[in-house]
Amino acid sequence: MNSKKEFLFNYYQKYKAFSREEIDTILKHYEYIEVDKNQILHSDANLSKYTYLVIEGMLINYTYDYNGNKIVLNFIPEKYWAGGGEKYNLKGVSIQSVEHTKLFRIKNEVLESFYESNEKYAFTEVQLVRNAFKSLKLRMLNSVSKPTIYNYEQLLLKFPGIDNRVPQKYIASFLGVTPQFFSKMKTEYLQNKS
Repeated sequence: MNSKKEFLFNYYQKYKAFSREEIDTILKHYEYIEVDKNQILHSDANLSKYTYLVIEGMLINYTYDYNGNKIVLNFIPEKYWAGGGEKYNLKGVSIQSVEHTKLFRIKNEVLESFYESNEKYAFTEVQLVRNAFKSLKLRMLNSVSKPTIYNYEQLLLKFPGIDNRVPQKYIASFLGVTPQFFSKMKTEYLQNKS
């Protein structure tokens, strides 16, 4: 088994609900692709027919505010999904690579048919949705009740090294602060750590 196929196999093995034959059937429907930095994979103008699993690299979900400023909603590093099929795509939310990224992609209709045709796939989908919903609720709670520095520390814990991988303006946007405020806060944070 090549390393790309091994990555996908190991991803599905963690659910322990699938036999090797079932995983092999799933793998046949995935396509490996690589995208350059700053490539848009999904937007209102360019609707994607795919759901993506990141192997290596980083994607972001983003939208624009009323002034036309890009607002980063989520970071999507290795072993995370982007897209989510027809059920979970929202109008106004785009997906973009922020570094050269290696991905598996699967057509949304194939993924949807997996979920509808087999309890194991549906159970896996429910697990993924529950985890995403829990993560979203925690992010919302922390953004209104915790200081920005706390949310920055949580981001670093969840995605170690992210501050070296994505533009600082994206981290500032994700945290809901200006790049200038973020730069000052990060400088003070690093001084206090040393």
